[in-house]
This record gives sequence, structure tokens and C-alpha cells, in this order.
Amino acid sequence: MKQRKIAVIAGTSDATDWIRSLPETDSVTAFVATPYGKKILAGTNCTVHVGRLDTAGFAEALTGFDEVVDASHPFAVVVTETVKAVCQAKQIPYTRISRPTLHYDYEKLHIVSSKEAAADWLCSCTGNLFFTVGIQTLPFYAAAVTDFPHRAFARVLDTAASRQAATAVPATFWFAMPPYSITETVAYLQEHQISVLISKDSGARGGVPEKIQAAKQVGIPVLLIQSPEQIER
Repeated sequence: MKQRKIAVIAGTSDATDWIRSLPETDSVTAFVATPYGKKILAGTNCTVHVGRLDTAGFAEALTGFDEVVDASHPFAVVVTETVKAVCQAKQIPYTRISRPTLHYDYEKLHIVSSKEAAADWLCSCTGNLFFTVGIQTLPFYAAAVTDFPHRAFARVLDTAASRQAATAVPATFWFAMPPYSITETVAYLQEHQISVLISKDSGARGGVPEKIQAAKQVGIPVLLIQSPEQIER
């Protein structure tokens, strides 16, 4: 049997688990944007390419592969669109691994379809805000949300890249690595008198059920931003 040469757009636990499920006879190359993405691939049978790629970069890097599996984050829209277009142009079979949509039972859950809608909603409320949306979109909220520097708290990955990016955002940061316990989150919400918890809907793997459970225990609203894939379904 011919050895399959597979490219995996990785950087998520979904990708790591999928690679582990493949036969050892497959030749797998995982593409990740950051050193953290490489770290969570430890112990898998694959070659890892670290670094962000544009259209030209992917077009060159994906040449010669028999199949491309996109297991990138559900909010990594640009990456997914770029890889899909490259695969179509080069006629490489493309598969997207999507996370299942969960339904959350919480009367104080508010769902919006974009970060812009989230910012509008936050401008209409008062009190301290706890962002669990990652470091990349925080500059947007810093510019769009009323009184952001005085009421913004954020939990982001404790990596060198996140700490560097955080220096440009006027917020109070909690640097930590997953998994995050409900107990720790509840304690943080109480200590800083948080009024709203903000999260992307990245599903169970993104810790959303635990975030909602923590907010429930404190009795505060959760503002949940849908992924582009959820909106398309």
C-alpha cells in the first residue's frame, strides 16, 4: 500500500487527537502558527512546521501532499479560507474537522454572532468584564468597549507571545495554561467583582461548559460569540 502523505492544519487538541488516531504508516506533517501549537503535539508521530503562512506560503508548503486535513481553531477563519482555496487551486483533497455545536442551559446566556455585536452589547452594560476570548481580539475590544481600561480583565495563555501582545492592551491579565478549573474561575470572578464573562463559543474543547458553570455559580451573565461555522449551519 502506498504511504499517504497528509498535511494537518493543527494547533488544537482536535488536531492532536486526530493525528494520534492515524496509522503509523502515514507520513504526517502538522502546520502550527506558534510554539504552543507545537508543544501540544508532543508525543505524536508527525513532523511539525512552526510559523504563520500566507496564501503563497501554503501553496508552496502543501505541494506534494495527498490530503489536507484542517483541524484549526473554529475562529481561525482566515487560515481555513486560505487553506481551502489553496487546496482547490492545487486539486488537493481537503477535509475540515468541525467541533460539534453544544446547547447550553443558562438563562443568563446571551449569544451574538460577531465581536462587533459583542462590543455593542458590552457598551450597554456596566461593571467589570472578564474576557476569555484569547489575546488576538483584545485590541479590538480595547478600542470598541466603553471604559475598557478600567473594567477589563482577561485570561490568556501564559506564553511569551501572549505576554508580549498583552503589553499593548490596557487590561488586567491572568496568565495561565489550560485546563482551567471551575473553582479557580469562580474565585477570580468573585475576587474582581466581575459582572459579565465573555467567551467565544469554541465548544467543549474550548472549556465553554466550565466557563458557563463558573458564571452560574456566581450568578453573572455570559456573553457568547458564535463561530463563523455555527452561523453558516
